[in-house]
Amino acid sequence: MAELLHLAGFSTIALTIPTGLMRDRVLEVRRLFEDEGIETILRVDLSVNTRTDLLRLLRRFRNAFDLVAVKCMNQTVASVACRDRRVDVVFFDPRNCRVNFVHPLASLLSGALEFNLISTFLGEAKSEIFFRVAKEAAIAREHRSKVILSSGCMSPAMVRSPLQIAAIATAIGLSSDQSRRGVQETPISIVMSNQERRSREYVEEGVKLVTPKAR
Repeated sequence: MAELLHLAGFSTIALTIPTGLMRDRVLEVRRLFEDEGIETILRVDLSVNTRTDLLRLLRRFRNAFDLVAVKCMNQTVASVACRDRRVDVVFFDPRNCRVNFVHPLASLLSGALEFNLISTFLGEAKSEIFFRVAKEAAIAREHRSKVILSSGCMSPAMVRSPLQIAAIATAIGLSSDQSRRGVQETPISIVMSNQERRSREYVEEGVKLVTPKAR
């Protein structure tokens, strides 16, 4: 997969890491990609059913990962995840009819909405799934929401190039600008912002310590 991602044109990828994976194993996995010239950032996907569990996991893991994503399992979790600034990314399972990205959530969203395009459409994707994703894309476009596009790939056969992913995004109704930003600029800006927030100089949003230069 590392070789294929390199050939496809990726220079940076997010690795979704299980929270209990040992540090040595994480380093070993990262080296596999870095040996192919691909920079890796560590991502965690939180999947819970209650507000209490989500807040508990955010307190525990926010500073342990470069990117924190929440899979919205129901409307309550989605509302909390969209407005909590500790959440970088929210995403929805298009096969879960109980919850989807709607206008009120778009108004609350402080992070970015993710579309896992290849994992969604590869295989037996039904027409109602396409229309559900297209409806969410239309809402994101109307509200000018920040969007992240990913393949969601879990095997080499699912690897697609950034250009291919962006092309699929325009097919579901995202603007060309959102699609272009979604595969590069938006995810990188989120990671850079998180790195700044975790630095010693950071105090709060818009405020950081400045060390005076020695004379």
